[in-house]
Amino acid sequence: MHGQAVFATHGTVVLDGELPRPPEHDSARSSPLPHAIPLVTQQVDERARRAHADALVVGGDEWACNALIRRLPHTLRDKVVRVGGRTPTDTGRALLEQQLDGVFRGRMAAHDRELVDIFIGRRALAGPMTEGLAATVAALQRGQVAALLLNRPPGSSLQLWAGSQPTQLALAEAELMSFGVRAPREERADEALVRALVGTGAELVVVPESELRLYEGVGALLRYTDPGTPS
Repeated sequence: MHGQAVFATHGTVVLDGELPRPPEHDSARSSPLPHAIPLVTQQVDERARRAHADALVVGGDEWACNALIRRLPHTLRDKVVRVGGRTPTDTGRALLEQQLDGVFRGRMAAHDRELVDIFIGRRALAGPMTEGLAATVAALQRGQVAALLLNRPPGSSLQLWAGSQPTQLALAEAELMSFGVRAPREERADEALVRALVGTGAELVVVPESELRLYEGVGALLRYTDPGTPS
């Protein structure tokens, strides 16, 4: 199900746009300027939903911005961030980029914040999580990691041993060889971890130490625990 927005002038259709969903009721209007707000607000809402947007940055003419924001769904209206001056000419591109940098610097995505809060709760209740490099690598070996949390990306000096499969990684070569992995190789930890995450369908969250200090800078939310889960 979808809707249709049709604009015509002097007997000619100049725009035939598809709405992501039907409007609440059919309407027609004749005026010197097109009534495009319903179309714009649905395009914006649909794109924000698809992108799982955490913020909607609005700038430009003050009247147009207010008209747009008033028509947005409440769930999206709460995510609006206003930038710029009263009119488009009040804010140059360079200044706008500075404002956007200030808006998003250090801002955690809502989904990442939710994962961090879950980790904190599980840590307090000894739930399915792990912390520290050795325990986290062991959980990745077992495909247990739902989300990997890092205080900072591993430096180039930190190395892990890896085999041909995403879950074949370890702190020491002998450990992989004991698993029957042939010719393990030493790789950068960041590259080995990313491959393990992609190969097992796990998420990655980089969280500042000011938000959550992790033992050895690394931890994980686990999909499950069993007697073999490292502590």
